[in-house]
Amino acid sequence: MGNIAMLHATSPSPLTADKDIIRRSQQGDQAAFELLVRKFERRVFGLIYQMVRSPSEVEDIAQEVFTKLYFSLPQFRLEASFEAWLYRITVNQCYDFLRKRKREAQVAQADLTEEEMRFFESFGSITQKPTLDISKRLELRQTAERLLSALPPKDRSLLVLKEVEELSIEELTAIFKASASAIKLRLFRARNHLKSVYEKGRKKNKGRARL
Repeated sequence: MGNIAMLHATSPSPLTADKDIIRRSQQGDQAAFELLVRKFERRVFGLIYQMVRSPSEVEDIAQEVFTKLYFSLPQFRLEASFEAWLYRITVNQCYDFLRKRKREAQVAQADLTEEEMRFFESFGSITQKPTLDISKRLELRQTAERLLSALPPKDRSLLVLKEVEELSIEELTAIFKASASAIKLRLFRARNHLKSVYEKGRKKNKGRARL
């Protein structure tokens, strides 16, 4: 029992382990950097897809993100939030991609079917989890993603990070380099924008139903 207790006492915490991996990566340890990439690549790929909505482009953008990470890692301060720093690199890379393409990946709200409209209206939030079974949660999330894709990139990235990735206001301030009050205001406006897109599409679908 004593040996087990000692093992738990001396085992590094996840935060300490992460910082050790980052420190080794900064010193040029390739194996440590590959471990860092494997640890965060799923979240990076997910955020990129949410923003650009183009599966064929996700891997190329992710490669750009991790290339920038590799070359800028020596400047990272270990006392800062690595996740926020990596998210900021990812968001900025997505913005660059959308600017170069001179378009935004959009899905018209009118493209949602009447059935999808009713389903989304019934549950109303992409963050509801406890009361829905897995199939309903997946359906709700897919519908919500189509709504999010109709927003401008800056609104979309903010809502994805807050509602899908469930980051805190503090984490968002680090990513977007803005005050907490500014982030809250942007979230309020982005949510209202999402609501107006939804309402516009619902009215359009109702108009079709009367024809």
